[in-house]
Amino acid sequence: MLGLFLQPDAVTNIAGMDIDPLVKTHALEVVAKGYTVVRGAIPPETCAKTIAAFRRFERANDAIFAANRNELGHYPRIVNLHAAMPELLPLFTRNPVWLAVQDVLFGAPTSLYTSLFYEVGSQQPLHRDSPVFATRPEYLYFGSTIYLEPAGDDNGCLEVMQGGHLMPELDREAIAIRRFGALDKIPDTDGDTWMEYQNTVIEAGRARRLPVKKLYVQAGDSLIWHPQLPHGGTPIRDTSRTRFSLVMHTTPAGVPVYHQDAFFAPSRAFPEVAPWSYREVEGRKIADFRHGIGFGHERAYQLSEFRQPELVG
Repeated sequence: MLGLFLQPDAVTNIAGMDIDPLVKTHALEVVAKGYTVVRGAIPPETCAKTIAAFRRFERANDAIFAANRNELGHYPRIVNLHAAMPELLPLFTRNPVWLAVQDVLFGAPTSLYTSLFYEVGSQQPLHRDSPVFATRPEYLYFGSTIYLEPAGDDNGCLEVMQGGHLMPELDREAIAIRRFGALDKIPDTDGDTWMEYQNTVIEAGRARRLPVKKLYVQAGDSLIWHPQLPHGGTPIRDTSRTRFSLVMHTTPAGVPVYHQDAFFAPSRAFPEVAPWSYREVEGRKIADFRHGIGFGHERAYQLSEFRQPELVG
């Protein structure tokens, strides 16, 4: 059943499955709490090798990377770096418990949609992802983070509003009609609409006294969060510290992803088949995007602009 975790009887169905007890425990945590952390999912030595591979890739493409460092010498989030740096792909394909949990919850094999590579913590306010990952059918998406370094108060960690995924959805179409006059006039993205939605959700969670918890993790820990879970990044105390991690956005293969134009118009019909193709890596499907790699919200660099380390020198 596609979207098992979204069904009213999800807990009963998952509890009755004949599956690995560890996978079952983590799957039930996502349904109940809105997130789960698979501890030690990736070996620490693999994490260290992945960071070293990034540094080699960085040196091989110094002109591009140098143009995108901030005043502290760090990078903003790097969009879809996995498309140019194959060493990132095993964090997805060779993460068996983490993958199995999502397979169970989706009721279908998990595929990789897009990714964000972080050198440092994100320092984001609490928010839901769903307005910018609006699938059809709805909510067939997971956010996840594979930590390559420990994350804590000094270098910034994730915080979650536990249970916030269970709050009733807002009247999204009422928001859209008030702002834009008609559902077919909703833009792809709109900052004011995003802020209204997120602020209303967080206020509702605080009114319910939902706990906001910091998630302290070690290298190799792998997090999964529900598409409706409010989450964010804590302030960074030591800005010289890195916090290497890879955020991945996953869906069942073939599920399309839209943005605010679809999210704030749930009654509007949108195609339910993804327009992009997939490539297969180690038995898993990966969306074959060719839009390039972006640093934050800046320009995208085409894959052809990057050089692999073995071709340098």
